[in-house]
Amino acid sequence: MFLYSLTTLALFSKSDVVPILGPSIAVAMVLGGPTDLLSFLMGFLWLELHLLAFEIKNQITGLDEDRLSKPDRPIAAGRISVASAQRLYIFVGLCAIAWSIYHGLIVCTSVYMVAIVCYNEFRMSRHWFFKSFLGAIGYAVYCWGTTSIFDHGNALSPASVVAIACSFLLHVTTGHAQDFRDLSGDAAIGRRTLPMLLPSTFARWSLAFLIALWTAALVALWKPPVPAVTLFALLGAVASWRFVRNGAKCGSDPEREGADGDAYWWYNMWLITAHLLPLFTPVVDPLAFLRV
Repeated sequence: MFLYSLTTLALFSKSDVVPILGPSIAVAMVLGGPTDLLSFLMGFLWLELHLLAFEIKNQITGLDEDRLSKPDRPIAAGRISVASAQRLYIFVGLCAIAWSIYHGLIVCTSVYMVAIVCYNEFRMSRHWFFKSFLGAIGYAVYCWGTTSIFDHGNALSPASVVAIACSFLLHVTTGHAQDFRDLSGDAAIGRRTLPMLLPSTFARWSLAFLIALWTAALVALWKPPVPAVTLFALLGAVASWRFVRNGAKCGSDPEREGADGDAYWWYNMWLITAHLLPLFTPVVDPLAFLRV
C-alpha cells in the first residue's frame, strides 16, 4: 500500500522531471553555489512540494484533457479519486506553506499559491498569454526558493535576480513550445494556445526566431566560453529545426504531436543549458552589456 501511494505521488509530477526539476535545480546549483547535502535535500523537498501542489490541482481541473491525451496520470488512470486528490492537494499545499515559513520564503510561496489559483480555479490557463505568464511565475518561484535554500537563506545576489528574471522572461516568450505536443488535449477542454491561434508555419518559425534571439542575448549577458556557446547554440538549432520540420510533415495529428514531443525534449535540453550559463561567469555585471 505504501509503495502504491508513493508511486501515485511520483506519477503526479513524472512529466516535470526534465522541463521543471532540471532547469530549477540547475539554476539553483549555479546561483546558490556549492551546497551541503542537507541543504540540497531541503531545497529539493521545497521544490517538490510546490510542484506537487500545482500538479495535483492541475490534474483535478484538467481531468477531461488527461483522459484524452495523458491517460497514465494518476486521476485519469483511476489510481486516486478526485475527492482524495483534493484532500491531498490541501495537505501538500499546507506542507509547502509550513516549509516556506520555516525557510523564510512565505512571500515566495504566497505569490505561487495565488498563481496556482489563477491558473487552475479561475481557468486563466485557457488563455494563451496567461498560460505562459502564470507558468513563468511558477518557474521563477521554483528558482527563487530553491536557490535561497541551497544558499543557506542568504539574500539573492544582483546576478541571481537577473538570472531568475531571465528565466521568467524566457518562459513567457518561449514556453508555448510545450503546446505543440498538446493540441488535441487543449482543444478538448477549450484552451486556446498560440500554436492553435497562429498559422502553423508562422508559429513554428517565430519560436525558432525567439530561440535564436535568446541564445544570442544570453551569450552576450553571461559570456560563457566557446565550448559552452557551441553546445548552447547547437541545442537551440536542433530544437528549432525539429519544430519547423514537423510543421511540414503530412502525417496524422497524433504522429505530429509525437514528433513535437521529441522536439520539446530538445527544447528542454537547450533550456537547461540556458540556466547553466551563469556558472561560467559568476561575478558578471548583469547590466554591463547595456552600457556603451
